[in-house]
Amino acid sequence: MLKIQNKINLNQKTSGMDTYKWCRNKNYFKNYKKEISYSYNSKGFRDKEWPKDLSEAIWCVGDSFTVGMGQPFNETWPQLLERATGKRCINVAEDGCSNDVISKRIKKIHQLYKPKWIVVMWSYLHRRQDKHYDKTDFGLKEDLKNFKKNYDIAQLCNSNIIHLLIPDAIIENTKRQKYFFKKHGVKNIHCFSQIDYGRDYQHFGLKTSKKICSLIVKKIKDFDKRPK
Repeated sequence: MLKIQNKINLNQKTSGMDTYKWCRNKNYFKNYKKEISYSYNSKGFRDKEWPKDLSEAIWCVGDSFTVGMGQPFNETWPQLLERATGKRCINVAEDGCSNDVISKRIKKIHQLYKPKWIVVMWSYLHRRQDKHYDKTDFGLKEDLKNFKKNYDIAQLCNSNIIHLLIPDAIIENTKRQKYFFKKHGVKNIHCFSQIDYGRDYQHFGLKTSKKICSLIVKKIKDFDKRPK
């Protein structure tokens, strides 16, 4: 769960939707000025090599929005968080990752490293099992039930977990999405709107990454202010 074999030490200029063919706005892609490359470490993640001492690390788990598809590496939200906190942020995100895989990855991180902090950005609710895209239409009720199962697995870990949800993961409206989860007993999950785009015109731009980083930093500070 903490190694992606087909990405180990890979280095490429485009990836996933971040290609001219698959981007959502070809003019935007052609006129995008920033240099982007996708370099993967010896474990197959778009991250630097991990340090030996991971005791203070913040673990970042998610899908392509956490990988930083369509963004320069230094503008991804885990990298911004690393600079904002001064703590090593380990990015173990994977393109197209299902919530089932995300919860397994969180469980494995907890078993191996017992981290103080895990930040998880959950994916679309219809993604499940070990598939990037499950074509079976289970329906909203079953999708929510499956998501709640994965959320509860993460909550069992003895770490401080900050839960975020990618925009439009289930409903194309942030306020409605927040209400939906609250109504169904999923607490402390942070929904946010996307305010700009990366080169592929789907994933985050720098402004959205900064917004996410600020949200996470605030949650960490709020926790640290609690009575011991």
